[in-house]
Amino acid sequence: MSLIILWILLLGIPLLVYLCLPLRFRGRPAPEPDAVESGMDLLLRERERSFSALADLDEDYEVGKLSEQDYQTLRAQLLEETVAVVSQIESSGMISVEEEIERYRRTKGES
Repeated sequence: MSLIILWILLLGIPLLVYLCLPLRFRGRPAPEPDAVESGMDLLLRERERSFSALADLDEDYEVGKLSEQDYQTLRAQLLEETVAVVSQIESSGMISVEEEIERYRRTKGES
């Protein structure tokens, strides 16, 4: 009998507290993210995705997974997407396209 009470104390009470915590904090609304900040975060993530895709494409071409024609077609499409994203970021006044190109060249040269 004492073993059961000990198990209840050691496992039951912490489990009950853990399960009830969301109910206690449920009434507090989560802070809403700033719409401009969220949009900028989305653009920055899209920019990084575009740069990664370009790097992956270059790597696939160098390894021989892509033909010259496929590489040129895909690279042109990715560059158009990247330019659109970077232009949107630049229009928001955050950074310039020249800075972005220089940063990409530095990271490309390091890898």
